[in-house]
Formats: sequence, C-alpha cells, structure tokens
Amino acid sequence: MAERKYEKYFIFNDKKDLELPSYRIPTDPKYVKRMTHVDADTVKDASFYNEMMWILPGFDKNFKGDNPNFKEEHSHEFGELMCFYSLNYENIMDLGAEIEFTIDGETHIIKESFTAFIPPGVKHGPLTIRNVTRPIAHMIACTTGRYK
Repeated sequence: MAERKYEKYFIFNDKKDLELPSYRIPTDPKYVKRMTHVDADTVKDASFYNEMMWILPGFDKNFKGDNPNFKEEHSHEFGELMCFYSLNYENIMDLGAEIEFTIDGETHIIKESFTAFIPPGVKHGPLTIRNVTRPIAHMIACTTGRYK
C-alpha cells in the first residue's frame, strides 16, 4: 500500500538515540515515560521542537547524589513553553507534585497545572520536581527545529 501524503507528520514515539544537552539531568525510565519527540530530525524541516512525557510517583527519588534538579540554569536563542499538567480527573488544576522553577533569578513554587513561557535569551533553571504523588504530564515546546 502506498504511503499517504501526511502520514509522515504523525509521531508515535520518542526520538531514537536522543542526546540531551548537558543542563538536562539524566532520568530513570522507571519514573519518566517519554512519549513523543518532534524536531527537524524526526519531521524533516520542522521549525519547532516538542517533547512529551509522563513523570511518575517516585521521580524525586531517582536522582543520584545531591543534585535534585531536572534542569540546570540555561538560556536559549528561542522562546520555550514549559508545561506541567495534572492527570487528576477530579481536579485538573491539582498537579499532584511541587515544581520549583527559577526564571531570571526569580524562584516560583507551583503546585497547580501550568504553562510557563520563557522568552528568548532569558535564563531559566534550575527546575526541581518534588513530591510527585500521581502521574503528571510534562511537555516542552520551542520555536526552533533543534533544541540546544
């Protein structure tokens, strides 16, 4: 059967051999279930970037050593959306976790579902995820074809 014209734009898995920047702390696949990954490699000529994953209870226990951060401080030449969403159907705003996120030196502690926009060039991080009591959805979206 011939390939359909738009079939190549449906992404059903994570990027193979994914290499993350050094400010992204490696995570245990037991607690982070990566779902899909879109960039200029997975979708030819894509001008945006997207990652989708679930973060599971026990996540904050998966780090080795003293560094509990999910991401260290960094900046990009492009805008970025950082999203954390509750999977609690009874109260979709109750995140079921605590996110500590610093943007340009200003620290926020958040326990609700949210999306944060980080403008181009603005330092952000560290980002720490604590007290995960139920699965949460985490999405990153950027206005670039390659995340660096």
